Amino acid sequence: MLRVFAVISVLTTLAGCSSVTFHTDIDNDVLSEEIGTYVKKRDLQQFYSDQEAHESGATLLGRIEGESCNGDGRGDNISYNRLKSNAIDLLKADAMRRGGNAFTINSCSEISVSYCDLSVLCSGQAYDY
Repeated sequence: MLRVFAVISVLTTLAGCSSVTFHTDIDNDVLSEEIGTYVKKRDLQQFYSDQEAHESGATLLGRIEGESCNGDGRGDNISYNRLKSNAIDLLKADAMRRGGNAFTINSCSEISVSYCDLSVLCSGQAYDY
């Protein structure tokens, strides 16, 4: 009888917790900042060219991108250099998501995006080295 009561209690508890949701104050900016901090701590090899990566024996995993946007509507001005730095951090995060431990930066440039006052896009390649 005690076992039956215990099983019913456990099942009732599990069924009651199946619809529990959690809400946090984490938004894309906070997540991006945390990813950037993690990327800076992780040891990623940067090759200065795709040729250097190829000659070093790295395996190409694919094209990666990182875009940083200043368009919050609050009038906060973020410099081009800071946006570029954020875009590079996001590019590194993209390399890690692909399973890479090395990357190249092929270009970083200002792009026009309707919802941004200023936007920087960096593109490159991810590698397994």
